[in-house]
Amino acid sequence: MNTTQRTLLSIAILAVDFLVFFLPLTALFLVYIIHVNPPWFREFLDRLNHGSGPPES
Repeated sequence: MNTTQRTLLSIAILAVDFLVFFLPLTALFLVYIIHVNPPWFREFLDRLNHGSGPPES
């Protein structure tokens, strides 16, 4: 997914939320995840896919 597609998807999510929910915080978090694609979120998804729980201390 290139930067233009991420930006358009983020704008679409924000537009829907402005119209329906007046911008809840989860929408901002989702836009951040889509636009920035942080490595910690990818690692979290990989752990979920492999069935392992949170790392133990």
